[in-house]
Amino acid sequence: MTGSGPAGWRTKATTVAVGLLCVAAFQASSANAWLIVAQASAAAILLRCRVPRPRLPDVLAVAIAAWAQLTVVWSSDVGQTRSVALAYTSACLLFVAVRHVAATPRHLLAVGGSYIVGCAIAAWRLIIEARGAGGQASAMDMAVRFGIEGTNINFTAYSSVTAFVLALGLLKIRGQSRLVTVALTAALPVLACGVFLNRTKGALVALLLVVVYALLSELNPRAMWVAAAAVVPTLLVTVPLGLGQSALGWADGVIGSAATGDVLSRIEMWRYATSYWWDDLWFGGGAGIFEIGNPLGIRPHNAVLAVAVDLGLVGLLGVVALFGSVLATRAAQCPVGLRVAGLFLVGGFPIWLTGVWEFERGPWLALALLSVLPVQVAERRMRRFGRAGHLPAGPNWSPGI
Repeated sequence: MTGSGPAGWRTKATTVAVGLLCVAAFQASSANAWLIVAQASAAAILLRCRVPRPRLPDVLAVAIAAWAQLTVVWSSDVGQTRSVALAYTSACLLFVAVRHVAATPRHLLAVGGSYIVGCAIAAWRLIIEARGAGGQASAMDMAVRFGIEGTNINFTAYSSVTAFVLALGLLKIRGQSRLVTVALTAALPVLACGVFLNRTKGALVALLLVVVYALLSELNPRAMWVAAAAVVPTLLVTVPLGLGQSALGWADGVIGSAATGDVLSRIEMWRYATSYWWDDLWFGGGAGIFEIGNPLGIRPHNAVLAVAVDLGLVGLLGVVALFGSVLATRAAQCPVGLRVAGLFLVGGFPIWLTGVWEFERGPWLALALLSVLPVQVAERRMRRFGRAGHLPAGPNWSPGI
C-alpha cells in the first residue's frame, strides 16, 4: 500500500526534514537566530532517516564547528566564546544539513526559496518604509538609510545580496516550472531595491559586481572565473594585512556618503586585529574574545582576520579549505557551476572584506546549495535519459562533491 511500511515512513520523515530545513533557511535571513537554525538543522539531519555519507566539505564543516567549541578551553571569557562558537556551529550544521537533506531539485528550490522569501520580505519592508518617509525624493537621497528596527542595518543589506546571488543560481536549474522561474526573477528587483535603500557601501558594491559579472560571464565564463579566483582571494588576504589600503581609501571616497562608517576606521581596526592575531597565531584567542578585548568592542570587520583572531591559523585554514574546495570543484566540473561559483565569489568579496559575515548563516547556506546545484541538474537529466551509466556527456552533468 502506498505510503505504508518502512518506505512510506521514510518518505514522510524526509518531507518533515525538508520542512525543518526550510524553517532553518527562512530563519537564516534573520539576525541572531543561531540557536533556532542549529536546532532545526540538527533535527532535519536526524529525520532524514539515512546514514550520512560525509565528503570532504562535510568533514571540514564539522571540524570547524568542533574547533570553535574547543576554543572555550583557552578562552578568557567562557560565556562569550560559547555564544560565538554557537554561531559558527549553527552555520556549519546548516551547511551539512542542506547537503544531506536537499536530495532533489524540489528540495533545493524549497530550501533556497525559503531564504530568498525571508530576505525579500525584509527588502519589501524597506520599500514600504521609504514610501512612507517621503516617496521617491527620500528613496533617492543617498544620505538617508532605511533599516529594520532591531536588526543590524548592514546585516539586512548583506542578506539581500546573498539572496540575490542565490536566486541567480537557482535560475540555472533547468526544467523547473514557469511559476518558479517567474517568482525567482521577480525577487531580484525587490532584493536590489532593498540593497539600494539600505545604502550599505559593501552591499552596493557587491550588487554591482554581481550584475557585471553575470553579464560578462555569459560571454566568457572561463576567463571571468579565472580573474575572480585570482583577484578575490589575493585581495582578501593582502588588503587587511596592509597592501592596497590607500587604493581602498580612495575608492571609499569616490563612493562618498552612500552609507555611514568609513574604510579608514576599518583599516585601524585591521591593524589592531593583526597585532592581536600574531599574539595567538595558531589557535587564536577564542571565539568572540577579540570583540570584548578591543577598545571599540566590535569584530574586525574582515572575514579573514575575524576567523583568525577567533580560531587562529588552524581554524582559518579549515574555513579556506572548505570554501575553496567547494568553489574550485564546482567551477571545474560544469559551466553552470563555473558561473554560479564566480557569482558567489564576487558577490561575497566586498562583504567579506569590510563586513561582519564570517559566521552568518546566509553565505553558508548559499555555499551548501551551490555545492549540490550541479548534482540536481544531473538528476533531471538522468530522469530524462535513464540510468546514470547511460547519461550522455554534457555541460550540465557533474558528480557531487
